[in-house]
Amino acid sequence: MRTLLAYERAARIPLHRRFFAVLAGVLLLTAAIVAGLWWLGSNGVLARVPLLAVFGTFYGVLGAFGFVWYAVALSRRARLAMFAWANGWAYADLLQGTRRPGSAFTRMRRSIERGVIASEDARIPFELGVAHSVGGRDETATVQRPFAFIELPLPAKVPHIVLRNRRRSIVPTLGLGGARMDLEGHFASTFQLLVPEGYQRDALYIFTPDLMARVLDLGAGAELELVEDRAYVYLPGSTRFDRPDVMQTTVQLAEELHRRFAARTGPYRDESTGPIERPEGVAIGLGGQRLGGQGVSLLAVAGVSAAVILSAGITAFALFGGAILRSGG
Repeated sequence: MRTLLAYERAARIPLHRRFFAVLAGVLLLTAAIVAGLWWLGSNGVLARVPLLAVFGTFYGVLGAFGFVWYAVALSRRARLAMFAWANGWAYADLLQGTRRPGSAFTRMRRSIERGVIASEDARIPFELGVAHSVGGRDETATVQRPFAFIELPLPAKVPHIVLRNRRRSIVPTLGLGGARMDLEGHFASTFQLLVPEGYQRDALYIFTPDLMARVLDLGAGAELELVEDRAYVYLPGSTRFDRPDVMQTTVQLAEELHRRFAARTGPYRDESTGPIERPEGVAIGLGGQRLGGQGVSLLAVAGVSAAVILSAGITAFALFGGAILRSGG
């Protein structure tokens, strides 16, 4: 609670949006529901219409769960913010409409990022947070579950490479073109490389076995992507950056991956570019800048398929259900 109150003061959150103001509103609403049910019961209304008691209880429990969810999420972000400020890092509780080049972001029509931390330390430059896909009535978004991410800068532009997780995919890769490379050894059972055609050797140059072993330490839910001059580590949306042990591991990982990627991508040169070499480095050929095709989330495909099947079932029952029931009777 002390951390939460310190965060609200430091972030200059308006009084009407602070924790105790919201708590007071919830308590007043609860008291109003209880008083209303008591008055209806004393007048015999609940005895005649017991459904009112069910609705009142349901909305009361729903409000309690909603407030607990709000309080827990707020306290976690408060710990995250205080940790960031203690280390001299920037913190944003909410970012909307960010234009990150990663494939998991570009498929979103609108994005919301919560609990974003940014470090400009030359030794550990990174950004991290949790991204959510949001759609409206007039602008749809890819159905994609929330995911955590770590963004690392690269010293040079590199081909678009995705390290896809076979067990739990976050990057929408269904429909992407390019070559699919199976890794050697025990890495093949968890990961697969997606690279533009003609850049297979470049991918193997960057994703060395020691780097793959470090990625495997992240767990079964991690994916990596290199695009333009950025590297992205994707993790499940349930990743708890507010926990000290998780944040410590994340910072160590960001420092190590930044160092490893800088060593492998710093001297990288795209031999296919030929005469378009520039002083700041060699640009990536058009064929290597982006994987061809449009990635689609497997969750989106499953959701659309389920909606189609459900609609077909309802339609079939509406057309033939009555005859089937009469024949069975």
